[in-house]
Amino acid sequence: MKGLILSGIALLIFLNLLHAQDKKGKPPSMRDSIIVYDSPSDFRLVDTVGFKKAWGIELSVANNGFAFGTFYRYNLRNVYSIQTNINFMTAKDENEVEYIDPWTGQTFVPNKVNRIMVLPISLSFQYRLFKDALADNFRPFLAIGAGPTLIFTTPYEKEFFSSLKYGRTHYTVNFYVSVGAYIGLDPRTISGLSVRYYFIPYPKGIESLRNRPIKEFGGINLTLTFGVNF
Repeated sequence: MKGLILSGIALLIFLNLLHAQDKKGKPPSMRDSIIVYDSPSDFRLVDTVGFKKAWGIELSVANNGFAFGTFYRYNLRNVYSIQTNINFMTAKDENEVEYIDPWTGQTFVPNKVNRIMVLPISLSFQYRLFKDALADNFRPFLAIGAGPTLIFTTPYEKEFFSSLKYGRTHYTVNFYVSVGAYIGLDPRTISGLSVRYYFIPYPKGIESLRNRPIKEFGGINLTLTFGVNF
């Protein structure tokens, strides 16, 4: 009986010490924890960081080969912006075939009359699509633009650089519609891909091949865009 009483007293002392220890709190390693992630107070989305202007370059694969250009953009509001584009592209007849002269090793195109270079300058209006429905690392857009176009021709029979002084200029207009998307979360840089269709009419026609005047210098451009916001 005495042993039972002593055991009971020891148990009460142990429970009292355990309760006191619990009041002091558990060691950090034994405590339960819940981690709550809050957005930093200065967090801003890509399109709200305050950059109003952008500049960059465009590299395109067009109907007639490669094209390149530059742009300057100004943001008007959340989803609206205006942009100026200057592009340089070449034009040729779809039936042109290049051959190699076996005696000289030089390339030539039978019946070719002119080299043709096209320089469209456009002012465009751009609208961001689905802003509230998609994450900011994928920002699709739609754009329409128009402006003047310079077409410069040089005689094919002369060497390229020598032919420049014999060049002739022609003027027309251009219209285009484009759909694409900017990709990435870095607010200072621009990376994008778009499909652009140009309409560049020239009713008088310009010969690339003899007796085959070209009257439309537009077409589809697959364009990569790289630039910076500032």
